[in-house]
Amino acid sequence: METVYQLKPYELTDDFLQKIKNLFGDKEIKITIEAPHDETAYLLQDEANRKHLLAGIEAAKQGKISRTFTLEEIEAMAK
Repeated sequence: METVYQLKPYELTDDFLQKIKNLFGDKEIKITIEAPHDETAYLLQDEANRKHLLAGIEAAKQGKISRTFTLEEIEAMAK
């Protein structure tokens, strides 16, 4: 069983800990704490990627990029 909680540090209350205990009972658990990644910052950190993305945004704003997809194309991409 795996459960993911995403919360702020102030939400780590005794009540929250009790809920975890009730959920897992006597099973051994593993707790991993990590800060969520800022995907925008990650994508923009590489200069070449940054230029490419910003140029694409600008082109879209100017109406230079236009693409439509059929429902079948979207379903195929989702697979």
